[in-house]
Amino acid sequence: MSTALMYSMAQRVDTRVLDEPLYGHFLAHTGAERPCRAATLAAWPTTPQAALDFMAPKPAELSGNHVLFCKHMANHIDGLPWGAFEGHRHVLLFRNPAAVMASYGAHIQRPTLADLCYDHQLELLERMNQAGTAPVVVCSDRLQADPERVLRAMCGALGLDWDPAIMRWQAGARPEDGPWAPWWYDGVHASAGWEARPVRTHAVPLHLTDLHAACEGAYNQLLERAI
Repeated sequence: MSTALMYSMAQRVDTRVLDEPLYGHFLAHTGAERPCRAATLAAWPTTPQAALDFMAPKPAELSGNHVLFCKHMANHIDGLPWGAFEGHRHVLLFRNPAAVMASYGAHIQRPTLADLCYDHQLELLERMNQAGTAPVVVCSDRLQADPERVLRAMCGALGLDWDPAIMRWQAGARPEDGPWAPWWYDGVHASAGWEARPVRTHAVPLHLTDLHAACEGAYNQLLERAI
């Protein structure tokens, strides 16, 4: 769902998108194993400053009213100073824990609490609320069920004019894809835009029931604040 949102935002004429620009640093910093680890480390910056520089708008992109939309995993800020992200607008997009587990299950049989990012997202929400810079909180189930309503509300909260172009994109691999796309993006590559549809339910694998329970508190708190 987060990749679909990135594709969606890429359709705006005023917006450039980046696919997880901090992923290389995250892998180098944490040593996390991912099927795309070697490809990502070879292509993406791995030091803190290089990762932050990669995320920064280039001078040529600052002319006019351009928006830079960066897709991240919440845990990718580990090892980086929060000050680097202050002054930006933030969207916290989250999914039902069972859906996240199903997504990870394609390549990672035993994700951890840190992998699923609920505690990270709740911590970020509380940090930004305390600083008076509340993020826009988006539940993927609500986005899936009524995409135009949620996208309109998100754009409005971010101070962006509504652009109906964000409802559609061309199916297939896209130039904004990160180097991990061959492992993770088959589903979104088959899509060509937002369509309201019933929320899909996922069974929790028996070996992950404790992990699911550990996520529920943060998930419910995020849900209470979602648009």
